[in-house]
Amino acid sequence: MKVSKSSRRALLVSACLSLAATPTFAQDEAPPEDDEALENTVIVTGARITQGGAQDVKHFRSIALDEFDEEGFPRASSFTVEGLLSEHDLILPSKGDCEQLFCVSTHAMPATRAESETFVGIGFESGIDADAYRAEPLSLIAVVDRSGSMNGAPIARVKEALHAIVGKMREGDRLGIVIYGSDTRVHQEVIDVAGNKPALHAAVDTIGINGSTYMEAGMKLGFATAFAELPNSRGKTRLMLFTDENPNVGDTSAEGFMGQAIDSSRKGVGMTTIGVGAHFDGALATKVSSVRGGNLFFVPREGAASELFETEFENMVGEVAQDLVISIDPTDGMKVGAIYGVPGDLITDAGSGTVTVTIGSAFLSSKGGGIYATLEGESSGAALAEISVAYTDAVSQKREADTDTVIVSSEGVPANLAKAELLVDQYVTTSAALARYHKKGDAKGASKLLAGLSERIEASGIAGLDGEIELVDGLAAKATKLAHLAGRTLPSDLYGNWKVVRHRGVEDISRGDLVEINEYGEFITERTRGREKGEEVYQEFAVNEHQLHIEDTGLVFDYRVRGDKLTLRNRIDGTEILMRRDTT
Repeated sequence: MKVSKSSRRALLVSACLSLAATPTFAQDEAPPEDDEALENTVIVTGARITQGGAQDVKHFRSIALDEFDEEGFPRASSFTVEGLLSEHDLILPSKGDCEQLFCVSTHAMPATRAESETFVGIGFESGIDADAYRAEPLSLIAVVDRSGSMNGAPIARVKEALHAIVGKMREGDRLGIVIYGSDTRVHQEVIDVAGNKPALHAAVDTIGINGSTYMEAGMKLGFATAFAELPNSRGKTRLMLFTDENPNVGDTSAEGFMGQAIDSSRKGVGMTTIGVGAHFDGALATKVSSVRGGNLFFVPREGAASELFETEFENMVGEVAQDLVISIDPTDGMKVGAIYGVPGDLITDAGSGTVTVTIGSAFLSSKGGGIYATLEGESSGAALAEISVAYTDAVSQKREADTDTVIVSSEGVPANLAKAELLVDQYVTTSAALARYHKKGDAKGASKLLAGLSERIEASGIAGLDGEIELVDGLAAKATKLAHLAGRTLPSDLYGNWKVVRHRGVEDISRGDLVEINEYGEFITERTRGREKGEEVYQEFAVNEHQLHIEDTGLVFDYRVRGDKLTLRNRIDGTEILMRRDTT
């Protein structure tokens, strides 16, 4: 349910790399052979590279800290460890010169919260010319969702972003715009930005709202437009999707969108997703952006798009490597425990032997991100594991590789490694707290976990974590309130089967639809008319004596039961649903 709203020259660069895409891992799988190293290098320092996939957890933060939703406890769909790590500069100290695109540079420390466990940071030296990547001309195809759910603030943020992009693009760059709603079409043919900025700004301003969310068609036309542009492009070509990721027409599966993105990446066009809107589907967007050539950013508020594109535009379209393979080969007595910083399901208890993670793409970044792992057991020598990386250079298409040995240094723990371990602790503990509430209904247990986490972050004395303390404390406060409400007796007359009589300000619900509200916390809507007749939409809700919150949405209703009538009303925006008890 949604609220309705109308010749690069190679320079040797010291870099930090974190990597991502849909992970696969296998035991004892050897990485590919490396190619010859880059020649005629010059030593420079300062560039950074980060993983594809989620680049932040701003969507999760916006839900968790929503002041108008004091009781709603978010789910973990857009709370990813790689997104959390990518918000922080976690660059690790250099181990020396490197004469190829990536060289492995590992650092290790005894884990602070588990005996016989070592926390490992996998950093990289790099031989890329970051400025040359950023300066390469770009052909960009913007694909804009203009469906009904994008009305208001979401489409305003998209237009803010597009105006910022036009302002940032330079001589040699080209831009086109595809729009989709109930229909899909090229809104602005691909043209040179130089000399056409006024016309491009005007084209952005004329994008209007239109019907359903046919994202499948939008992506297909967007990629087709990008492929047609390839012969005209003076450099790289990329698609940028602006959406709240709520498709409701055509193939709406993550697998369908991921297939389009992977196939297009192999043909030379990657995709950046820019998420907007209160109803943004973080789970779907995270999956789609995790594949080869993909990355994801979220715009949480007015002004955030201008800030994002001012600092990250050249980076988000600067793909430097593809098809990365990281192999961790523990020494005798050691095994890989978990791997953090790779999208998809968290890799835990990976077992003995070599563990190999395959990763889609790496991009330029103004921050660092990171890949981290835990090693369990005791080694007979100083070496704990051998870590290898193999990858394809996105420009030369050469396959290269490098290896480093993991040893706990006697020179002390790098500050950023300790910070990364604490962020991993934050991710693991917060995820456990969310699961404790949503799967077991244990708000008190969730509150206790979050309170302990907050104490550990504050006690660490590590700088740059004020935003994490705010996030954890905000979640803890909500969990505490939910635990208090759970002890109260709630009116049983709310539960039952209802028929929609009238509604205002709500999309994706119709007069005559049947709604079941049950004691298991399920809010089930059955469509009774149109093409979706007979389909059921399952949502979960939280309730107290006066309010009902439909989880994973911004919908918080005051409710009132009088006889056989149930009224749901949002006192902030006037959204209302009137239902009558269904006795058939």
